[in-house]
Amino acid sequence: MKQSFVLIAIALTGLACGQRGATAVVAASSPDTVSSAVAAKIGSKALSNAELDTRLKDDLKSLNERAAASEEQLKLQMEDLKRQIAEQQYNLRRKALTEMLFDMEAQSRGITRDALLAQEITAKSTVTPAEIDTLWEEVKPRAGKMTKEQALPQLQQMAAQRKTETRVNVFQRELFKKHNVSFVGLQPSRRNVTFPSDAPSIGPADAPVTIVEFTDYQCPYCQQAQQYVDRVMKAYEGKVRLVYQEFPLDFHAQAKPAGNAARCAGEQGKFWEMHTGVLRTPGAFDEADLKNRATALGIDANKFGACVAAQKYEATIQKSIENARSVGVSATPTFFVNGRSFSGAQPFEVFERIIEDELVLSPAKNARQ
Repeated sequence: MKQSFVLIAIALTGLACGQRGATAVVAASSPDTVSSAVAAKIGSKALSNAELDTRLKDDLKSLNERAAASEEQLKLQMEDLKRQIAEQQYNLRRKALTEMLFDMEAQSRGITRDALLAQEITAKSTVTPAEIDTLWEEVKPRAGKMTKEQALPQLQQMAAQRKTETRVNVFQRELFKKHNVSFVGLQPSRRNVTFPSDAPSIGPADAPVTIVEFTDYQCPYCQQAQQYVDRVMKAYEGKVRLVYQEFPLDFHAQAKPAGNAARCAGEQGKFWEMHTGVLRTPGAFDEADLKNRATALGIDANKFGACVAAQKYEATIQKSIENARSVGVSATPTFFVNGRSFSGAQPFEVFERIIEDELVLSPAKNARQ
């Protein structure tokens, strides 16, 4: 049987807060002919739709407002669907290009493609016990009462899949470089994501890759994703800039206060310490909790307390929410990597694949101030 490898290996649909379907309400249009048409009769008196509508001004206004909102929502959903299709087309074409390179490389070595993949993928994708241990530490918070021994078969399967996918992507990049592949019109789908010049950021402003993260501090998947963000910033130091934007969800009452507190901590140069602390070690996020976190960071308690009490960054956070909605964000966490988006607590390998892809493509960044 011919050996093959899935190149588009990691799905970009992960668990996220606020991710759910939407119900649209669309009102039928009412041309003049419909408004003037006879709707009913009371005895011999004819009544038009327009005459009936005069009694329904408030109800019809509300209906039309909901219809307009639904229409806008459907428009955004259609735009998002088109981007997903464009991204899939890009992945399929890139897959075809890579398969051509596999054939070229196999021919240059005088072996079959199966033999090439066995040498370069299978033989270099053996999972070590240390990698199993690392993966267990990653998934253990979500394992419930399951022990490592009970989860071992799934861990081995997951680790093998991840390592194979990573090796495929590494070998792919090696072949791009060896065979001098240049990407002309083959580009992924991107969103033009803007952010304020004073948005919290870490990493070089001129980094080849910019990640814009929209997060809700109370979202458990945002908290889970922080370990992968930490790993990305360490692995790609100097190559990645991370920009933070708030997107507190309506049903997380303490997310916005936590965001305000992080911004207030930022006035004393401690934004990222507060930010990562809140995500790595969740708590009540009430006044006492946030104050204790600030004290532990050595922040001036009086200045911090006054800033928090005044809800100084309420307008800033609201602008961030509006910014998120303008680019189709509906769930947290959502990440834009040079304009390429995905949601949920995706593993490091998802970030790695897209970042390495972007470093090869070297595009003009679509996330800009």
